[in-house]
This record gives sequence, structure tokens and C-alpha cells, in this order.
Amino acid sequence: MRAEPHPYVRYLNQKYGTYRKFLEEEGLPVIEGHYVKDVRTLPLKEWPRKGGYGAIINLSDQSIDDAYVCEIPPGKSLKPQRCLYEELIYILSGIGATTVRYGKEREQVFEWKEGSVFAVPLNCPHQHFNADGARPARYLAVTSAPLMMNLFNDLDFIFNNDFRFGRRYAGEEDYFRKESFVEGIKGGLWETNFIADIRAFMSPQRLIGEWRGKKMKHTYISMASNVMKTHVAQFEVGTYKKAHRHGPGAHIYILNGSGYTLMWPSDEAKKRYDWHEGSLLSPPAGWYHQHFNTGPEPVRHLAFHRPAVINYGKWEGREEIPYEEEEPEVREMFEAELARVGIASGM
Repeated sequence: MRAEPHPYVRYLNQKYGTYRKFLEEEGLPVIEGHYVKDVRTLPLKEWPRKGGYGAIINLSDQSIDDAYVCEIPPGKSLKPQRCLYEELIYILSGIGATTVRYGKEREQVFEWKEGSVFAVPLNCPHQHFNADGARPARYLAVTSAPLMMNLFNDLDFIFNNDFRFGRRYAGEEDYFRKESFVEGIKGGLWETNFIADIRAFMSPQRLIGEWRGKKMKHTYISMASNVMKTHVAQFEVGTYKKAHRHGPGAHIYILNGSGYTLMWPSDEAKKRYDWHEGSLLSPPAGWYHQHFNTGPEPVRHLAFHRPAVINYGKWEGREEIPYEEEEPEVREMFEAELARVGIASGM
């Protein structure tokens, strides 16, 4: 059952809810619910502030982070931007480049393509360019805008603040080329600020094995000194992930393959969401969720998370459900789906 906000919190949201006011002022489609079937084909509307086309995605009634899709017309560029919230970007289609400035004296340029993942350093002036004169370029971004806008309650401060976070980025020449593996982190952790193609990056030697599910591999990625988290995961043909739950703000983008996800609060029935490449899911806070690969290839997904410094604590009951303790209907549904498409179970 969904918890209602405290009356005082409701009052503050109604009086000072800067993020909701921002959504109204932008005049864009706002996609809600828990799931977007395909962000690659999502209808967009002209976005004057950015100079392209866009739609905002606020799944599961998030107040911590959100997402948006933006499209750059063929051969054009977006307007120069800066913002006092973090953005993690995945290129859905097209080729192009981004310029990033540190003060007036330093500017860097890096090129991107479909599959690229990067984060512009916090509050740095930057601009995205479409290098293809015949086709649009489209990207998905997950941001901490709701948290930051509601915290400061001033959009001018968010978008027109010239403070330079020099400890995060000071114009280093190798900033968008360097990468390193951090030892001793459960699940694995790579530090890098730009990945040319996340699908190629997810090679077996970069992924750590089976702590979230049978034959599943996983690694975290830390980008641009952000406190927002990113991870990539792969699970094999005929397998599925253990049911688990956590706080709000996880956005799961399906990189390839096909299957479905079950999501449910502990006291309600399970809800099923079928997905394929291009789908985006966000489980509400405290809901169990479980991902199932029913296609002919290993599935890879890219997950963006809320700022890691926010800890929502624990709920009553288990955070993760072991396979042997899950309800029989879970395995029965999965095996029926595999039989329907002629795939053997790997469980």
C-alpha cells in the first residue's frame, strides 16, 4: 500500500514544489507510471530552453531523480547549457560531439555515438552537437533535478550559477579518456568519465559474477565525481535475477534482448512489464522487482540510481528473496514463457 506524505510535507510541496513548477513551465510531455516501452520512439515536443525536442520522464512519482529524452535535429546543436544537478547520459541514436568548458580559458571536445555513456561535470558550461546532417541524434539522460530544484527552490540558482566545482573537474586534458578499476568494491567498480560504447565495455573481464542471481555478471561505474550511481549487468539465456528491493530512483534501461520484469509491493499482487531493447523501468521505493531473460541472447541492462549519499534505510522483511524461498508461481511463469519460445531453462 502506498504511504501518503505527512501533511506538513504535502504543504511544503504545494507551496515550494519547484520541480513541479519547472515541469509546468517547460511545457513538455511528462511520462509517468513505472515503465516506458521504448524511449527510442517516444513522441517529443519542441523544447525552447534546450533548442531541440524533448520529453520528461518522471516514473514512480520520483522526487529524487528523473529522466528525459532529448533529440538534436540533423546537423544542428542544442543551446549551451549549465545546471546545478547531475546528469548521466546514454546516446540512443546518432553521432555527434560535446564541448565542455572550464572557465573561459579551457574547452574540451569529445565525440560520441550510439551506445556512448558519459556525464558532464557538475555545472560546467557545455553544448551537444549532431554531426549527422541527415538524421537526428537522440539521447536519454537521468538527472538529480527533482532533488536539487526542490532543495534550493530557485531555478535561477540552478541554471544561472557560475560556481566552478574545481575539485570535480579542472579542465584536465585526459579527463574524458582515463579509466581505472577500484579494488575491493563488492560488485566491481570502474572509474571513468566517458565510455565510447557501453555494449563493448561490458566484456567478461570487466564484470563480476553471481551475487545478485544465477549466472549474472555486474559492475558499477563512477562518472564525473558524481554521487549518482551507475551499474551495468548481464544475465544469461534462460535465467533470472533474484527478487530484491531498495529505495527510490533506480532507472533501468534495456540495452538488448527481451524478457519481462515483475514488480510488486509486499502486500499486493505482482505486476508484469514486458521489455526489449529501448525499454526503461523504474521500480517504486520499497517494491520488490525481478528481471527475467526469455530471449535467445544474454540480456544486458544499464541502471542509473539516485544520489548514493541518500540512505533510505531498511523495510520490514527481506531485502532480497532467495530462489528457494520465492513463490512457486514465479518459476512456473518463467518456465512457461521459455517453453512457449522454445528456450531451455538455465536455472
